Amino acid sequence: MYELKHPKQIRILEPFIFFIVAILVIVYAISALNTGDWLWFMGGNVDATPDRIVIWNDGEKIVLQPGHENFDELATAVHQSLHDFSNTDLISLGLGDDTLAYYETNGVLLELFYTNPVAYRASFRVGQPTHMLVPIDGRHAGNDYFFRGDEGTWWFGALRMADPEPLYTALNDLGYWQPN
Repeated sequence: MYELKHPKQIRILEPFIFFIVAILVIVYAISALNTGDWLWFMGGNVDATPDRIVIWNDGEKIVLQPGHENFDELATAVHQSLHDFSNTDLISLGLGDDTLAYYETNGVLLELFYTNPVAYRASFRVGQPTHMLVPIDGRHAGNDYFFRGDEGTWWFGALRMADPEPLYTALNDLGYWQPN
């Protein structure tokens, strides 16, 4: 006859560990698929030094490129302010045609162009923009927002600069903008 043997020890730890690992793998995979970046958790700073800077100041277009006397100082300030961001999700804000038209004649706007895409890493989809807009004075200004885009299209959702002061200080020191 068969005799039933009772286990001497009930194993609870192994299934619990397996469950935790499975949950972590699922969360990681969902985040990786959502962001399009398998290393989204790495975060960190990026090189946000632009290759060309356009300042729109009340309808006047000022183009700064390498070799311009103010380019290096302003490009460094742009990098310091845009190499990282402080939000945990995209800010539900976009650039409409009316806002872009507004900046053609009013306010101060910084337009940044990049040869190589800027590869921000985040737990949400940021994309790899090749140009960015920073409202300095006018619509959407005063909140440290910057907008991303590529190939002439502006993407929905703004990011917030982690430290906007280097950019604002450089623009003021170089005479491109005076804070109110």
